[in-house]
Amino acid sequence: MKLTAAAAEFLQSLEAEGRSPHTTAAYRRDLAVFTAFAGPITLDDVTPAMLQRFMADRSVQFAPSGAPRAKASVNRYRVTVKALYAWAEARWLVKRNPTSILRCQRHRGLPPVVLDANEMTRVIECRFVGGTADRDQALICFMLLTGCRLAETCALDIGDIDLDTNVAVLRTTKGGDPDRVMLSPTLAAILAAHIARCADQRGPLFAAGARRLSTRQVQRIVVARVREAGITKPITAHSLRHSFATRLYNETGDIRLVQQALRHTHVSTTEVYAQVDPKRWRASVASIA
Repeated sequence: MKLTAAAAEFLQSLEAEGRSPHTTAAYRRDLAVFTAFAGPITLDDVTPAMLQRFMADRSVQFAPSGAPRAKASVNRYRVTVKALYAWAEARWLVKRNPTSILRCQRHRGLPPVVLDANEMTRVIECRFVGGTADRDQALICFMLLTGCRLAETCALDIGDIDLDTNVAVLRTTKGGDPDRVMLSPTLAAILAAHIARCADQRGPLFAAGARRLSTRQVQRIVVARVREAGITKPITAHSLRHSFATRLYNETGDIRLVQQALRHTHVSTTEVYAQVDPKRWRASVASIA
């Protein structure tokens, strides 16, 4: 089977499985680089030696700007090629799997930029200005107090919010199946007030007029409103998820609980939030004397 045809079918299978559009898009970008490097060959023509040359190639090691890629970015190419061949091997499309030579490099990821507890409170209690102030507060508070992803938040309808049980049903989770998140009493009250102001009680939870907010619109809203609250950190929409997870870990010290709250499949994904708070570290060291 031709490598390019296999890559196309692999990407179609990811979409059919309901994988996140962002995940599929990342695989598509990486496979485009790999197939361009390999040329018009078959799956079985790929050898371990070719894979070693690919991983050392400038297209993998350096970004288009010329800057060296981080280890995590380089590892992504390994993961992509290994995923392609695991898919092909499961369907008996290859005689052997050459990707066993690819070993992901261990790396320690930098802790994400997050809002601390005081900054979170400042954002939640900020009285924004403008005609969309109440909607924007409800939107930011939802993301900050549930840790939901951007796409999950944008896809919510008013009917997905159960204020009797303080639960939100996520229809487009990363794995494709519906999921549920808990709403704190503070967030439930904010959402109740927001829903009461919505003209269409069967429409999207967060909208501009009758149209659902797009992910790009939400990203711009978050950046602008966090700045309005006096926060100078480079906070993005995804930073709100990081902030929720970091505060939950600092409050509970339970990484498994954070894993469940974020709906991560593997706890290793969650471990980036197990960073020691510098204030707690300093206080603990001072208490030893």
